[in-house]
Amino acid sequence: MADAVKLLARAHQTAVWERTRQVLRVRSTLLESFPAAVQAFEDLAAPDALSVLGRAPNPDRAAKLTRGQLVAALRTARRHHVEAKAGALLTVLRTPALRQPATLQGAYAAVVLGQVGIITALNEQIAELHEVMAEHFGRHPDADIYLSQPGLAVVLAARTLGEFGDDKDRFTSSRARKNYSGQSPITRASGKKCVVLAR
Repeated sequence: MADAVKLLARAHQTAVWERTRQVLRVRSTLLESFPAAVQAFEDLAAPDALSVLGRAPNPDRAAKLTRGQLVAALRTARRHHVEAKAGALLTVLRTPALRQPATLQGAYAAVVLGQVGIITALNEQIAELHEVMAEHFGRHPDADIYLSQPGLAVVLAARTLGEFGDDKDRFTSSRARKNYSGQSPITRASGKKCVVLAR
């Protein structure tokens, strides 16, 4: 059972890493073509950011965006206080700034739309993997023990279970388990000097 949890936890983690890569790519693209969008959204992988960027991937399209369209985009992303947020977003997105030539603007818009589509798909896959992983982890007899540890919710607990396995005799002591996880301190002694370092 731990093998299935391990497989799903690793797939989930890989998908999260891939989403991070894609978010950094779209951020880099926006900084070159539409820096106001980076200022407008703290999290470019959030549903509201993706919804708005899907409608306004460059400054030219953002300038044509109406308040009603922005409110609709925020409602699609299930945000609260959409009227107030729409007004603040319009102010940021329409801030005057230097622009790329029109041809480049169109090319950047196509790149941003492609990256928005990839991030949206990754968000869906991460959510689905999370559900399946939580289901498998919840069926494991040691799930409650892992969840009782401070700082471990379903995702981190599933990763921990997957990496350690469920063989009771795998580690001879708690110290051996700590060594395997890389949490044991390293003691370096030389002559009169002794230093204890974190791994």
